[in-house]
Amino acid sequence: MPEHRNPERTPRRWPRHVAAAALALCGLAAASLAPAAPPVADAPLAPTPPKAAKPPAASLSTDDLRFLDEAQMTSHLEISASEMALEVSKDPKIHAFAQQMVAEHKEALGRLRSLAADKGITPQDRVPEAPELTRLKSLKDDEFDQAYIRTIGIDAHEQAVLLFQNQATRGKDPALRAFAARMLPGLRDHLKQARKMDRRVTAGR
Repeated sequence: MPEHRNPERTPRRWPRHVAAAALALCGLAAASLAPAAPPVADAPLAPTPPKAAKPPAASLSTDDLRFLDEAQMTSHLEISASEMALEVSKDPKIHAFAQQMVAEHKEALGRLRSLAADKGITPQDRVPEAPELTRLKSLKDDEFDQAYIRTIGIDAHEQAVLLFQNQATRGKDPALRAFAARMLPGLRDHLKQARKMDRRVTAGR
């Protein structure tokens, strides 16, 4: 008599492809239940390199610094006194000389200020009033003309020629030496004009 198996006690066998699919689904479910990995933080940006610092200004010798200072003061004096002459003097030739002094010394002062800035030095904006200016303010007419020509036209230019000549031959900084040499002919011409004008003013025109 054939043996009958109890269907409740016999495990049911699934086809292989069904079993494989079931295992795959279980794997996907487990993966979906697993905690998500923390997001990968972006790599920090590299700091921006600082801009290259401007190289320090070339150091100047004591004599070069003195030249810059005195040359600027001389130009300020020439400009201020000549502007005063344009207001006070009634002599047309002194007017013409004063106009030339204002124009050429303003140009020289502009170059000096540019040179000073290139060397990292603050240019002079204002200078104390020179004694020559104080004296000129108290004079009028012929007395003013004579004092202006002698103190500004002659004395100040004699000192300027010596100052610039010394810098042109003995200065340490090449740019300042070249500037002084370039300005010398004009300063000598100013002095020559002033001496000629002084003789005329002294003779009573």
